[in-house]
Amino acid sequence: PDLRACVALRRVKMVLKTDLCRFSGKRVYPGHGMRYYKTDSTTYLFADAKCKRLFNHRLRPSKLAWTAIYRKQHKKDQTLQATRKKRRTKASNMTRGFVGASLDVIQKRRQEKPEVRAEARAAALKEIKDRMKKQKKGGKQGRK
Repeated sequence: PDLRACVALRRVKMVLKTDLCRFSGKRVYPGHGMRYYKTDSTTYLFADAKCKRLFNHRLRPSKLAWTAIYRKQHKKDQTLQATRKKRRTKASNMTRGFVGASLDVIQKRRQEKPEVRAEARAAALKEIKDRMKKQKKGGKQGRK
């Protein structure tokens, strides 16, 4: 027997196609688990009878602490995952014009001093009040 061929065979790892249990999230190796077919031709693969029974009882896997779904939702096993922070692009404040006010108008209003803005507001309110008084006087004369 060729010694090199034997050593080469030992180094090669056999790759098994594993599926995941639809209830628990466990790995199901070939020849294990049980497959469940519904009448609408959807298939479910369960790791064991416990998972199948709980599925048939319509229990939600997210409520059972030993399932993979529960552990993921409650942020367990974080040490196994890479603890690299996600990079986020920093949101920059950008001023855009909108209907009724262009960008130039908005910039001009921002640079105004508060006193000027208060005077303009007071003048606008006075104008509105005067207009309302004129309407009331005009409305009363028309009724007589």
